[in-house]
Amino acid sequence: MREQLWLVPSGDPAIPLRATVFRPHDAVPQRRKLVVINHGTDEATREAVSLPVYYWLSRWFIERGFVVIIPQRRGHGATGGDLVESVGTCETADHYTSGQIAADDIASTIDFMTRQDFVASRDVVVVGISTGAWASLALASRNLQSVGSIVNFAGGRGGHAYGRVNEICNFDGLRAASYLYGKTARHPSIWLYAENDSYFGPEIVLALASEWKRADGNVEAHIFPALEKDGHTIVDDRGNWIIWGAVLEEFLGRHSIDLETEIASRDETPREASTR
Repeated sequence: MREQLWLVPSGDPAIPLRATVFRPHDAVPQRRKLVVINHGTDEATREAVSLPVYYWLSRWFIERGFVVIIPQRRGHGATGGDLVESVGTCETADHYTSGQIAADDIASTIDFMTRQDFVASRDVVVVGISTGAWASLALASRNLQSVGSIVNFAGGRGGHAYGRVNEICNFDGLRAASYLYGKTARHPSIWLYAENDSYFGPEIVLALASEWKRADGNVEAHIFPALEKDGHTIVDDRGNWIIWGAVLEEFLGRHSIDLETEIASRDETPREASTR
């Protein structure tokens, strides 16, 4: 999988993000489509976590010819710094702003990586897990020209409020933010959850998806049968490819653009700003 360690820009010019890059082996150099995988957050361990690799999820994309980057956002692990993407207390959690701050890091990563000579400049697939998926949904509201589709695995914010299963910090605020994101998001998005997700169970997912749809956002939601322990770990095992792999592959095929056309137009397309 040709694992590489990179430094990429963040939403703050003074703080670079540590990132893991995986690249398919190419006998002849070529530009490949980019997947940006965005990690979740564990408040108790966020400063001590190693660089995320999501081996099985990354491998799924590598086997399909994508370049994969997994940036470690500000406030986590080797990147360090304050957790700027967490705004407010549990009762006053500002899920809208929190998601947009995290999306700043994703947007900067995309802008930097799509300037590399081995990466296609359009049809980027933005994938997130948990809070990283929420950040990916925030990014969707910006409609960056370089982005093609959004993949939400078990996404949300404020889960396990006070240690309780399927309790959300400021759930009304989370629903309101989903509506606001969906109001301007026009990228196709697929939402993938398991029935026994202890952070964001079916009722929560359906409520968020309903707000997204009510705002005319593009969403295709799937709730799969329960996994063995906790459905929140939906991307952590190769066995789970059987659960979501075919659905995701069909979705990406349906919303993919032709790479040769993209390459031909690479130098003709104006580039969008990466800030919100």
